[in-house]
Amino acid sequence: MILGIVGWENSGKTTVFNALTGAAAQTASFSGSSGEANMAVVKVPDPRLDFLSDKFKPKKKTHVELKVMDFAPFRKGQGEKGFPAKHIASLRSCDALLFVARGFDDESVPNPEDTVNPARDIESLMLELAFADLEVVERRLSRIDESFSKSSKDERKKLEREKEFLLEVKTALEENGAFAVDGADEERLSIVRNYGLLTLKPIIAAVNVGDDSAGDPSEADRVRSALPAPAPPVIALAGKLEMEIAGLDDSERAEFMSGLGISEPARDRILRLAWDRLGLIVFFTVGDDECRAWAIRRGDNAVTAAEKIHSDIARGFIRAETTAYDDFAAAGGFQGAKDAGRFRLEGKTYIVHDGDILQFRFNV
Repeated sequence: MILGIVGWENSGKTTVFNALTGAAAQTASFSGSSGEANMAVVKVPDPRLDFLSDKFKPKKKTHVELKVMDFAPFRKGQGEKGFPAKHIASLRSCDALLFVARGFDDESVPNPEDTVNPARDIESLMLELAFADLEVVERRLSRIDESFSKSSKDERKKLEREKEFLLEVKTALEENGAFAVDGADEERLSIVRNYGLLTLKPIIAAVNVGDDSAGDPSEADRVRSALPAPAPPVIALAGKLEMEIAGLDDSERAEFMSGLGISEPARDRILRLAWDRLGLIVFFTVGDDECRAWAIRRGDNAVTAAEKIHSDIARGFIRAETTAYDDFAAAGGFQGAKDAGRFRLEGKTYIVHDGDILQFRFNV
């Protein structure tokens, strides 16, 4: 899974990238026109995995991971042309987007706008995504018209359905800035997915505030209330401080955050939000060799979870020994969960829940 970071120039988005990943990317003006996007892989923190590892003392502890990419800033009013061509395909391949909006005053960091207004900047970013998507839709409509006369009768019917739907998408983008997929059938959904429309991606907004506002949630509430519905989740973070926090070891981090009134790193809040917006859950496998967290989509069944580990386990699936993490923790282990009647054998159609501890019985 890939989380893409976008924002206007001097919003501090690369600082936020460093805070999320612990990287040390250059935070000076990032034009990106000739350089590569910043990229890092971050382990998604999970205190449940920490507890299980303390319990089993495995040789290896494996977190789920998320790739984070920090792209060049958008330039206003230019749609795809306002974004480096070499980056646009990577941006469209992202699974979710993190908008970074400037919420700090600093004369040493020039502001492209006259005033600091995070809600305005988030709305403007949404508009740029709509412009970029409109260009994709209009190009495809033009190609459909060009190829129609050369197509067979069956192909024409398919093109007609696609054109009809894309005209609906175009109207929605022009009038509302986004197309609502609710109620769309699978054929239509497959069409829009093929084009990687940016406005369909899950979005999180981060307001990069000054150090004096660290730990204060009121700015996020204010920005959220100023955005038109449906507004994306909004969090506030002090980017520079959070970048410092990311560079500290565990013992120093807790003391530093306590002194600033910060209850948890912004990294953890953003990654948790990203996981939720992506519709992902985590299940665990445990043992002396490894305790591991695995990511699957919400609603996936036991066989899908088994295949995540190995195709042979899915092919020879018999049963999944299942214990909810909360039951395991409360009972002090598998034996306690069994004694309490909280240990279950589940079949192929069992829908895995977030936090399930699974052990698979299989035969190949």
